[in-house]
Amino acid sequence: MNYWWGIYGFSGLEGWEDIIIYEKKDQEYTRLGSTCICSKNYLRDGLESLENDAEEKDFVEHIKEHLVGNEIQYYYYYDGPNDEDFYELPYENLPKNEYNIKPRSFEIWHPDKGINQKTINECVQEICLRFFNIKAISIEYYETVTTEEACLSYLEERTRWANAKEFVFADNLIEDLMNKMSKSKDEVLKILNNSIK
Repeated sequence: MNYWWGIYGFSGLEGWEDIIIYEKKDQEYTRLGSTCICSKNYLRDGLESLENDAEEKDFVEHIKEHLVGNEIQYYYYYDGPNDEDFYELPYENLPKNEYNIKPRSFEIWHPDKGINQKTINECVQEICLRFFNIKAISIEYYETVTTEEACLSYLEERTRWANAKEFVFADNLIEDLMNKMSKSKDEVLKILNNSIK
């Protein structure tokens, strides 16, 4: 819903958006694939929490390269050859890694600062042509939200947050994130507090 709030001007544009692409023939929809579109602002905002993590060095370099350019780029995620839930995307034209493995998933990094309908349409056309060999002539939104629906949900959400007195993060959540992120309690709390601003 947040995407539609930005589209209708109730809030700023979202920095990322998950999309699912379907091909429509007659009245039947066939799922082709999905991805996440990331804007420059979203990637830029995430740099601070990633830069001090040695395991994220390559990822950070890719982000920095994207931020100085003005083109659509892809970031691919690969499984290891012995991963228990190993998966490769079935599309052609995907780059293979050093193990000759296709990616499990990918993100599309767009040069726009926020995600609007033009951004999504451009990405869908790019993905359809590049991976599905389909020239997307017409793009429809499967679950479009009206201005009135977006306004109502936005006002409900604002009211809910305005009535909140204080946010408290559960100790088990903090500990779990400390382990997963290899960060101190203060670093995790900083990330969590930034996420609700």
